Order: sequence, then structure tokens, then C-alpha cells
Amino acid sequence: MNYWRMQLHPDDSANAGLYANQSIAAGFIGLDFATDVGDLLSDAHQEILSTQKDYVDFAKNMEVGDKVLIIVHHFPFAVVTVASDYNYIRRTEPELGVWFRHFRRVEDAIYYSDFHTNAKSWEQYIMTDTISILRDPESKSYRLIEEMSNQT
Repeated sequence: MNYWRMQLHPDDSANAGLYANQSIAAGFIGLDFATDVGDLLSDAHQEILSTQKDYVDFAKNMEVGDKVLIIVHHFPFAVVTVASDYNYIRRTEPELGVWFRHFRRVEDAIYYSDFHTNAKSWEQYIMTDTISILRDPESKSYRLIEEMSNQT
């Protein structure tokens, strides 16, 4: 099992909380590109920017059972468990409740605000990328996933 951290919003960070809430409530996490790059499991991902190469990890390296820490405005929002393989749709449908073409189903959401109820004491978890795998068990994000996952 791997641990990840991720932000859930299109190019609209002012509404990051709204998008994260809607996505998790619908049971999905996902990401997208400004232009359609196609299925990330195909060779299409050769066309993406070098700063977005970690998006391919979402398709190829994330696995069912992995834990993902969702970050909103540099604060923890939730920890979710990946419940499906990678999916790609060519066109989004608003009725699905998701804005992204690259997605995975999730379950077992643990909300940070239920875990730490005093928002004045919340610590920031600075995140400037969209997604990253957590490799250091001593990192703050890794330890938070462990802590929150062991409380259920």
C-alpha cells in the first residue's frame, strides 16, 4: 500500500474546498489537463508537460487500497481509500458530479475536521503540485495518514 497526497480542483483554486467536497461526496478523486491528452495508460502521456509527469503515476502506480490525503488551501481535508483502478472518459458529464477525465473511485473518507475539531490549531501542509506519492514515512503528510487511518 502506498500513501499519496493530492489537490482536487480544476484551474480554480478559489473554489478548491467546493470541488474537493463534491468529488469526495460523489466517491471520486481525479485530475485533468487544460487540453485532452487522452488515456494516461496509452502513449498519449508523452505530450504532457514535464511538470505534470506525476499525473501519470495516478494512472499507472496508484493501486486499490492506497490511501490519499486530500489537501485544500494547504490544510488537510480528508483521507480516502482508493477503491478502483484508473478510469478515463473522453468527455465529462456534469450529471456524474465530477469535472475531471482521469479518475478513480474512493471510499472510507475520514474528514480532517472531524478528526481535529479545533480549526484554530490546524497546521498547514504546504502543497504546490497536484499529486505526489509519499515515500518518506517520517514526512508530516505520511504520519497524518497513518494517524487518521488508525483512528477508525
